[in-house]
Amino acid sequence: MKLRSIAVAVLITFSLVSAADVDEVLFEARRLCAVDSVATSLVYLDKQAEKDRWNEREEFLLQLEKGDIFLYYARLPVQAAKVYSGLTEEDIPKGMAGGLYYRLGLAFERGERFTKAARAYEKVITDYSDSPFYDDALSAIERCFLKNYEVRVAIVDDYPISQLELDELVSKLSPAEQKEVSTPEGRAELVDRVVYERLLKLAAAREYAPRDSTEISIKFSCRGCKPKQIMIPGEMPDEELAEQLDRMARRVYIDKLYNIEVLDKVEVTDKEKKRFLKENRDDFLIPAKYSVSELVTDSATLDSALEMLSSEVPFDSVAKTYSIVSSSSRGGNLGERSLNNLSPAIQPVVETLSVGAVSEPFWTDRGWEIIFLEDFTDSTYRSYDEVESRIADMLKRRKIQELADAALERFRASAEVKTDFSPYITEIDTTLAGDTTIIDTSYVTDTLARVAGLYVTLEDIDNYIRGLPPQVQARSQDTTFRKQVLAQYIDDLVFGHELAQHKFFLSDSFSSVIESRRRQMLVNAYIKEEVEAKAEVTDEEIEAYYKDNKKEFWEPAKVKVREIFVTDEDTAKMVYELAAEGVKFDSLAREYSEAETGERSGYVGYINKDESDKPYERQAFKTKEGNISKPIETDEGYWIISVEAKKKANQLTLEQSTGQIRQKLYNSKREAAEDALRERLMSGVEIEIFEEPEPAFEVQKPEEGTEESAEPDGE
Repeated sequence: MKLRSIAVAVLITFSLVSAADVDEVLFEARRLCAVDSVATSLVYLDKQAEKDRWNEREEFLLQLEKGDIFLYYARLPVQAAKVYSGLTEEDIPKGMAGGLYYRLGLAFERGERFTKAARAYEKVITDYSDSPFYDDALSAIERCFLKNYEVRVAIVDDYPISQLELDELVSKLSPAEQKEVSTPEGRAELVDRVVYERLLKLAAAREYAPRDSTEISIKFSCRGCKPKQIMIPGEMPDEELAEQLDRMARRVYIDKLYNIEVLDKVEVTDKEKKRFLKENRDDFLIPAKYSVSELVTDSATLDSALEMLSSEVPFDSVAKTYSIVSSSSRGGNLGERSLNNLSPAIQPVVETLSVGAVSEPFWTDRGWEIIFLEDFTDSTYRSYDEVESRIADMLKRRKIQELADAALERFRASAEVKTDFSPYITEIDTTLAGDTTIIDTSYVTDTLARVAGLYVTLEDIDNYIRGLPPQVQARSQDTTFRKQVLAQYIDDLVFGHELAQHKFFLSDSFSSVIESRRRQMLVNAYIKEEVEAKAEVTDEEIEAYYKDNKKEFWEPAKVKVREIFVTDEDTAKMVYELAAEGVKFDSLAREYSEAETGERSGYVGYINKDESDKPYERQAFKTKEGNISKPIETDEGYWIISVEAKKKANQLTLEQSTGQIRQKLYNSKREAAEDALRERLMSGVEIEIFEEPEPAFEVQKPEEGTEESAEPDGE
């Protein structure tokens, strides 16, 4: 790791010296975010912004980049809002105001300043309708409207939950669930659930907040501003969860990148399709088809078969009589086939026959064969209309592959991928670094590649493999496998570098989805740690429960029955006699039973001894397995039962009961853990729930000469 830090430090030094224009500086800042650290990138930008060579537009772009890094990479929306707000007070370059106010809205929304966020989005919609962020602002302002709706159902530590949010949630429930929450009790339960989910999100965010931070000193928005000390969050404490979050976001963004760089560029014209057909005409040839029948016989019956054929007996009749192969049952018919789909032994014979002709006998490894050509269809080419869609698909797949390969090559070139490493010594001319003191030599022995200035070492690959499933790790010493892992590792870095240049995180459709998934993944991880982990059941607990509650695992005697119920005695006797004569009981139940079980062929299933409400329980246990009872008279009518199976009373063993006990104890412990968690979370906050929705504020006229600010207020 020390060698890597040295290499990156050298690269940063070169960047500070040699960056030629603002685009190169922005590119380098994004590269540093992708492969080094947010703190390094922000300091780099701040140093570059101090230089006098930038015009107003270029200086604006440098400061805007700071805000973007605060917003997405550092996840510091308050600091991002300060940067963006400061820029709104400067001269905004032409065409960039819409994007600036949209970013300001995003920062306010991420910081849960929903009213200010709505105002920023509204400014984009009303004043900058030609902005590329117009549609993003439209969808974003709808979310803020839900939060800002004046009727509230609850407040959690000043965080509002509006009636519209609740209505939105209800609209996504099933009809049965909607009916449940339509009652006062159901509504209260729903509000309680929403409040608890809010507390879970906050608790999860605190639990997995970065533990280590880096303090940096940078300026906000303008060259003349005083530097501020800022703590930049480091890595999450849970590395595995951090990797899962990163993979989730990357999958979404790579799909977007794939659409832009590949799918959106795929177009197949009629001219291309027709040219492809012309150049590959034979690929669309319908081969000639032969309708063929065969007769295979041995030497003993060959003459008899030939005699019948010469007597003009139909070929299929002769084949059925004399052929010794399986096709004889079909009169020797092989169906319609192309020449290549016929056996090699008969292909040359078939080619010489005319339609209706029978071949001379010829010997093969199956015996004497005779072939009859019933019909022939000559080869022909498919028309353009027939193959147009197929050609389009073929060309599309080809173009997709070509575009994907070309895009990856561009990404690799942009990231300056280098893989031809061997042990070497790097010497650095420290005079290029100005007053900065850096180590002037480094000995690299285990470097495998360099991607976007980041050195990939053997240690990186070993660590990557250790994160793979155990069955995959078993191949860790396989040379071919390690090369595949290295290629995948390089591609991951390449895509990370490329995604940093595109800033898809500013797209509302993507950022809202990713933020929602991120919050849910954090909550799931938190619940797993705080609830599920505490609900784990030990073998000792299972054994103790079994000893203390053996009666729960006593299975009484039981019988499996079908039933027929009729109200008339004569009918009961008739049904019994029919059953005794062998008529199937389930058929009799469907036809005669007046009980609701008649629709199920009289099926009742198992009934436990002394636990059933069936009036025939005593007779059921007396009747032998496989027998049918005589009609049993009750106050309601007559029952006839069929006893299909019997089970004796049984005490389940510990082994037989383990699964049931484990699930029961787990459910109990989980419920207790969740109740404890809920109580703990709710005890530390101020919660106000309104039985009747309450207005969020009273509308007041502003005093003359005042205007509400959209800037962050001292956070």
